[in-house]
Amino acid sequence: MLVKGDIKCLHCGHISGQWVGKGGTALTPSGYRPRQERDEDPEASIKCARCHGPVFLDDAAAVMNSHRLRRIRRMRAQIAAFEAHGRDRAA
Repeated sequence: MLVKGDIKCLHCGHISGQWVGKGGTALTPSGYRPRQERDEDPEASIKCARCHGPVFLDDAAAVMNSHRLRRIRRMRAQIAAFEAHGRDRAA
């Protein structure tokens, strides 16, 4: 089951963005959608955009329509296959 919720800071209460992913899993950068564009590394750990404090998932709710997420997964699989095919040709 997919869940969606706000990324909220434990220290200052600032909401830095939203997270969408499988319920019961750790917060990963791939599911993080920031409120505003970030300059930092997208693979870095998720921290508060204001004070860089620890965050938690607040107001988590089930995603009712996962059609868009299935489409994104299919597109990521196609991109990975395309990149693998390009590496095979280069070798």
